[in-house]
Amino acid sequence: MLNEEIKEQQEAEQTSENEEKASNVNTSEEVPEENISMKASYKKKLAKKDDEIEKLKQEVEKWKNEYYRAYADMANLRKDIQKDHSEAVKYRIEGFVHDLLMVLDSFELALKNNPQNEETKNYLKGFQYVYSTLLGILDNEGVKAINPSLDEKFDPKTMQAIDKIESDGEENLVKEQVLKGYKLYDHLIRPAMVKVSCHKTEKEVEEKEENSQEESK
Repeated sequence: MLNEEIKEQQEAEQTSENEEKASNVNTSEEVPEENISMKASYKKKLAKKDDEIEKLKQEVEKWKNEYYRAYADMANLRKDIQKDHSEAVKYRIEGFVHDLLMVLDSFELALKNNPQNEETKNYLKGFQYVYSTLLGILDNEGVKAINPSLDEKFDPKTMQAIDKIESDGEENLVKEQVLKGYKLYDHLIRPAMVKVSCHKTEKEVEEKEENSQEESK
C-alpha cells in the first residue's frame, strides 16, 4: 500500500516536471529570422502589386476616357460631314440660278409688252409657257421670287433701293419694282431692285450733294 502511494507521488512529480519543461520550451522559443524576412518580402511584393494594380486601373480609366472622347469627336465629325453634304446638295444650283438671272429678267421684260396683233400674242403665249415652266422647275428646287408689292415697307434684307421717288406720305415705301429678287431657301441670290418713297427735302439734299460731288471732280 505504501509502495503504491510512493509510486503515484513519483509519477505526479515527473508529470509536473515534464509540463514545466514543455512550458519553458514554448515560452523561450523564438521565430527564426528567415521567417521574418520572408514575411517582410511577401508584404513588400504585395504592396508593389497593389501599386501596379492601381496604376493599371488609372491607365484603363485614362484610355476609356480617351475612347469616349474620340468616339464623341468622330460622331461630331460625322454630323458635320453630313451637314456639309446636305448643305452642298441643298444649294448646289445657287451658281446656276445666279447665271440664269439675266434670262429670267429678259422673260419679265418681254412679257410686259402689250401685243398688237394675234401673231405676237401667240408668240408671247409660248414665252409665258416656257417662263412658267422654268419658274416651276426652280420653285421645286427651292428658288423663290422676291416680288415686293406697291407701298410695301422697304426691307433691306431682301430689297435694294436704286432710286427714290418724292412723296408726301410715309417714307421708305416701295413705289416701283424695277427687277424681281430671287432667293434659294434662306440664301439671297439677288435682292429686288426697287424705287422707294422719300420726302421732297430729302430728295433735294441728295441731289445737291450729288451735284456738289460732280462739281468737285
